[in-house]
Amino acid sequence: MKAAFEKFNAAVRSGDQATLDKLLHPDLIYAHSNAKVENKAECIQALVSTKPNFVMAPGLTVRVYGKTAILHGRATARVSQNGQTNEIPLDLLQVWLREGKDWRMVARHTTRVP
Repeated sequence: MKAAFEKFNAAVRSGDQATLDKLLHPDLIYAHSNAKVENKAECIQALVSTKPNFVMAPGLTVRVYGKTAILHGRATARVSQNGQTNEIPLDLLQVWLREGKDWRMVARHTTRVP
């Protein structure tokens, strides 16, 4: 499960659309800390264009319940826009489903940490 999470973060950093397409479930609900919610196509387009870098804090928790995994942790999103880098501290919750041997993210929600 953690390998899929790491592969997702690497694909986000590099803007790897093909890998994101494989890792994200067709029914994806991707909720940002600003309350914007995206479907799979919108999410991939946004991630490929911005290439954020999610730097995880220690203490990542992964719990697996059969074919479902819940991932929770703190991260800092580093996003460059218009020549400036912004750092956004986040509380992160992801839901992953196992399909065969593969894990696919079906939901993600973040909250800004004050």
